[in-house]
Amino acid sequence: MWLTVGLLFLSLTGLTWSEYAGGNFGAAVDALDGSRPAVSTALTGGAPAASGGHHDAAAGGATGSVDPAAVDAVLKVARANGVDGTVSITVPGDTATAWSVTETRALWPIERDSVAIDAATGQVTDRADFADWPFMAKLTQWGIYAHMGQLFGLVNQLLLAALALGLICVIVWGYRMWWQRRPTRAGRRAMAGAPPARGAWQQLPPWGIAVGVPLVFGFAWVVPLFGVPLAAFLLVDYVIGVARGRRDIPVSPAPAGS
Repeated sequence: MWLTVGLLFLSLTGLTWSEYAGGNFGAAVDALDGSRPAVSTALTGGAPAASGGHHDAAAGGATGSVDPAAVDAVLKVARANGVDGTVSITVPGDTATAWSVTETRALWPIERDSVAIDAATGQVTDRADFADWPFMAKLTQWGIYAHMGQLFGLVNQLLLAALALGLICVIVWGYRMWWQRRPTRAGRRAMAGAPPARGAWQQLPPWGIAVGVPLVFGFAWVVPLFGVPLAAFLLVDYVIGVARGRRDIPVSPAPAGS
């Protein structure tokens, strides 16, 4: 039970950049106006494109007439405008696009300020400061860094290691319990543990069923790779239950004299 909190945290933060559940999460964040802002690199004007809470993409290579040697001047302008520490520099693909320089400090307090710079004039054309991010975007970024063991440095990594070891222990103990449940009476030695009695979930309190079942199916809808196996499991379990029920139906003896 103590491990549940940490494992749920890892699951939720990991799902934010997964392929299917991550898309649903991104749509929800967008609907709440909580997307991570990005600087506009269009020198002719244009709105900045919002980006979700996923891992950073690698910077593209320089093409066209852009001079890669301008990186030193661009970095100097960024430093003069408060973009400090380790940074990621994106080289534009053409002269109609600005360079972008983004802080990449993942250790608390994190730094994610970003500026767009016109290399020809040395002017900052746009900027997005982490302090101005929506709270949902900050929360997502904090969660990602904590999930990766970067937010609190060594302490963060030790906690993740403890969770990993705890999960291994739970798995081993779970199989041990499963093995101990196997029937061991003479003539009935089984290789596996006895399954729980069918219909045991119906013994839950009514409030648990009323709250838990919709939550599980709602989560299954949002996380398809959980929902599809769950639906398959329920279908197989239903078929097995029907088959066993028909097998156990008593057959009435034929009336005398028939």
